[in-house]
Amino acid sequence: RREALRCSLPNLNSAIHKTQPWFHGGVSRKEAQRLIEKQGLVDGMFLIRESQQHVQCFVLSLCYQLKTKHYLVIPCEDGGRKYYTMDDGLTLFIDLLQLVEFHQINKGILPVCLKHPCVCVAL
Repeated sequence: RREALRCSLPNLNSAIHKTQPWFHGGVSRKEAQRLIEKQGLVDGMFLIRESQQHVQCFVLSLCYQLKTKHYLVIPCEDGGRKYYTMDDGLTLFIDLLQLVEFHQINKGILPVCLKHPCVCVAL
């Protein structure tokens, strides 16, 4: 099992993702697809949202080859610490920010690295 830990920075705020431009809260799957389409259907465009079907889970919505794919991000516990995983616990992240930073450099289980955050544009 791989553990992607940011050792120098303590996990002070597990809700740090709420301030990130790629976090879209409780938008639906359909709305996530619409947002990504609206911003160009570019490989690597992504957002993270709260899962509407699975309590305490998140969903990474990612554009690849003109399609939006959705990956469930599941909270898990190991040694009394809370982590997030997308690959059944093989790779663990202390928060969603770390998950995003890792996948901006490494594809991991994804078909492409995360490249372009799909931002919420207020008009």
